[in-house]
Amino acid sequence: MPELDVPTLPVAHLQAFALLRDLDPSVHELATLAETDPSLTGSLLRVANSAVSSPLSRVSTPRDAIVRLGVTEARRLIISVALSRAFVGLRGSNIDEPELWRHLVAVAVLADTLSWGQVRGTEAFTAGLLHDIGRLAMAAQHPTKYAGVVRAAQYGIDTDLAERRVFGLTHVEWGASIGRQWGFPDQMVEAIAGHHHGGESALGWVVLRAREVAESLGIGDGVRPPPDAPLDGEAFDPVVFDLGGAEAVLARVERFRSALAA
Repeated sequence: MPELDVPTLPVAHLQAFALLRDLDPSVHELATLAETDPSLTGSLLRVANSAVSSPLSRVSTPRDAIVRLGVTEARRLIISVALSRAFVGLRGSNIDEPELWRHLVAVAVLADTLSWGQVRGTEAFTAGLLHDIGRLAMAAQHPTKYAGVVRAAQYGIDTDLAERRVFGLTHVEWGASIGRQWGFPDQMVEAIAGHHHGGESALGWVVLRAREVAESLGIGDGVRPPPDAPLDGEAFDPVVFDLGGAEAVLARVERFRSALAA
């Protein structure tokens, strides 16, 4: 049985994840961080200069990109890029990588809208994005072993059971462990730990509900295929209607996912 190690991150990406504890960073703080890593700068400029942002003129510095996008959106993008760059090399794991990222972004977008009470939207978005961090780590470190998990799941075996047989723990448990060792806030760790059952965390329940709505829209998780006949997501939950309908949600997810994949 392979041993799992907590992934080592570049300093800039560790600093990006430190933003989890700062829901309202300044433009200067974000720009200073982005300037330390070309992938962060490149993603900010690409999105800020995209047609979706309706630019009148092109921007060429991280600071100008952050001002155009807004602090909240820039913070989300920086954390997302750090996550996508932390776990490369999933080839060989049999995970449908585009569908996995589609799943993560969809859950993030939906969790943002589903947030309520003390759960802030920006916190819910990030929890949705990070909830499968344990799966990403397992597949990146041991792609051949994780390929066995994927094959078992496609034959109808419960994914958590298959992971426990191969790794001795599930991606949920490993994700929470990574979160603790990377210094994630307690509520974020609790949400990762509870994304299959909600647990005692309000944030965990929001992520769980977002996962259900994403599945209703026909979005799989990269391991199990999406449902053959998805529910009508727009009727399944008013959050889809609030976001402009199923097509608008899927278009928004694809725009964000494309920004990470580029």
